Amino acid sequence: MLQEKEVRQKVKVLKRFYLDVVYFGVVNVLLALIWLTFDRTGTFWPKYVIVVWGVTLVFRAYRMGVIPLIFHRTTFLSEEWEEKKVRALLRRRTHHQAPPIDKDHKKK
Repeated sequence: MLQEKEVRQKVKVLKRFYLDVVYFGVVNVLLALIWLTFDRTGTFWPKYVIVVWGVTLVFRAYRMGVIPLIFHRTTFLSEEWEEKKVRALLRRRTHHQAPPIDKDHKKK
């Protein structure tokens, strides 16, 4: 069981992550507005910041275990799905397996 101090530390880390997500949104909106205001004809250069920072946030979320909280309703590729698939394939394999050849049947 986690001690209160460890839980508080985890909550602080989670809070820091959520603040980083908010900063990500605010900074990238500001960069897009700067691009729209001053350099609309050129390439959309804020996309580089969005992609690099976004990928970094996704990896951090995965390491922290936040992604399963976000996708908790997704059953595809979960452990339960895996078990169901294994049972279904084993059932299919036993039903489609060729019957053993009887030695008496072979002699006829």
